[in-house]
Amino acid sequence: MAEPCENGGEDRARAGACDAVRAEFRDYLKARQRDPDTIRAYDLGLRRFFAFLDAAGVADLRAVTREHVRAYQDALMRGDLTTHTVHVRLRAVRRLYDFLEAGNRVLVNPAVAIRMPKLEDRLPRTVMTKAEVRRLLDAPDTSLPVGIRDKAMLEVFYSTGIRLAELCGLTVHDVDVLNGYVRVNNGKGCKDRVVPIGHKARRYVNEYLRKVRGKFTKKTRDERALFVGERGGRPIHPRQVQNIVHAYARAAGIARTVTPHVFRHSCATHMLADGADVVHVQRLLGHALLSTTQVYTRVARAEIKRTHARTHPRERDRD
Repeated sequence: MAEPCENGGEDRARAGACDAVRAEFRDYLKARQRDPDTIRAYDLGLRRFFAFLDAAGVADLRAVTREHVRAYQDALMRGDLTTHTVHVRLRAVRRLYDFLEAGNRVLVNPAVAIRMPKLEDRLPRTVMTKAEVRRLLDAPDTSLPVGIRDKAMLEVFYSTGIRLAELCGLTVHDVDVLNGYVRVNNGKGCKDRVVPIGHKARRYVNEYLRKVRGKFTKKTRDERALFVGERGGRPIHPRQVQNIVHAYARAAGIARTVTPHVFRHSCATHMLADGADVVHVQRLLGHALLSTTQVYTRVARAEIKRTHARTHPRERDRD
């Protein structure tokens, strides 16, 4: 096991040692089944931290003091970064030193000095209107096999509010079309959950399973992934799903950027606007904290106000 950025007297040796520690930390996070996006964000944050230490002449992670960590935090706060980005980069340093301390590779953990900045409540950047959702869901050409598959994916996104990685991770055994449930395995935070799926999404998933999936998996009969590519029958790649959503959004005449995650925002907002209990929406989305879900209630209130102003008879009466 590599020492934490031991000082070999050469810049190349220091960089190699730090790279080795980063690689070990990545492997540790993967073993704990942390979200790939989290791992990438931590890795980027640590590269920035190691560059800061190098500029400060600190060649060994064991030599880092609380003063160094505070100076790094001050540098981040002075930079042109959002509070959320600063939070992630500091959390990367904290998690790294927790990892090193647990392995008895540092005597003193300097990251205990970190006082995390308070995160602002961030409203979802894009929420589709119900009319936009309907246009988007109607965009696939269901006379074609790929259209049936794409329609099923879009309906599942909006019906369940699941994340992109969660949809791509579904297997044919995870969807109970008869009773209307979807099992999400290894969701964010390595948590499993069971969520309901509406009758329209069930209808199109069932049609996809009966008419399309078998054609796509002729050469891969042992494939268990629910949604597969039309060429090769292997699990559909998240990037392909993103491209599919972008293309249908453009076809539906939606000018704003629409990603798979926008379905999640829209699902939660529309349910709350129509009277859903926030605790039920929390369980649907798999949020660990109720406060995370409550952000959507603010969006829902704004949407209700706009709808009221647009549709209430007295609001249309200008006299």
